[in-house]
Amino acid sequence: MYKKIRGRKYWVEEEGEGPVLLMLHGFTGSTLTFEEIIEQFNTTFRVVRIDLPGHARTGAIGVLTMEQFCRDLKDLLMQMNVDKVSLLGYSMGGRTALSFSILYPELVDKLILESASPGLQSSEDQLARQAKDEGLARKVAEEGIESFVTMWENIPLFRTQVNLSAEAKRKLREERTKQDPKGLSESLIGMGTGKQPSWWDRLGTVSADVLLITGAEDHKFHRINEHMTKELPNAKWVTIDNAGHTVHLEEPRIFAKIVEDFMIQ
Repeated sequence: MYKKIRGRKYWVEEEGEGPVLLMLHGFTGSTLTFEEIIEQFNTTFRVVRIDLPGHARTGAIGVLTMEQFCRDLKDLLMQMNVDKVSLLGYSMGGRTALSFSILYPELVDKLILESASPGLQSSEDQLARQAKDEGLARKVAEEGIESFVTMWENIPLFRTQVNLSAEAKRKLREERTKQDPKGLSESLIGMGTGKQPSWWDRLGTVSADVLLITGAEDHKFHRINEHMTKELPNAKWVTIDNAGHTVHLEEPRIFAKIVEDFMIQ
């Protein structure tokens, strides 16, 4: 259903009872991203999923910064009578979950980050990434969603997705190609890695228990999470063999078990 915050409409799905688990998808994703993971759970949670700004049924709602969206998310949770939440975020959703935890620590119980980062440390790297994201925003706006998705699914970060089943590949491409080009452009400009604040210096303030999950074949995020583990006070880091950036797709049963065990410990 749609929920309205500050004149913006967000698509939100909710199911189950128990501890609240908010699941945040990555770039070009949707509430469908964690469908298989939810089916694998043996424990009942109150699962909340949201289509992030620019994505799926939320669609183009204007360019929002990470801080602006986190404020909307806080108010959305208050509207749903949620005063404490555990967050699971993948990639861009992981950056969002971490940002929310730093901005509103009193609302966060547990934090699960899959293939995520605290952003870029230097202003030079941030500016370079902003320029790259602006180029991607122009590309999707000018060339259309099919061409953009064909390019996106073939970037080195997703090389291990070639091992997915034909059905999993079909579903993933369908999820991506149903996106609105304008919405994706807004997301890249407002919430891209280069645009968000760097949280490296704030990791030590995260008081919640944190679970970091990376694929062993995702060497870039393996290095990032190795560094994060040293900075976060209460972090556990798990690396999954035979998986790359999208652990939840490549090893869904293992991923679901790790998440569920962390939630109920």
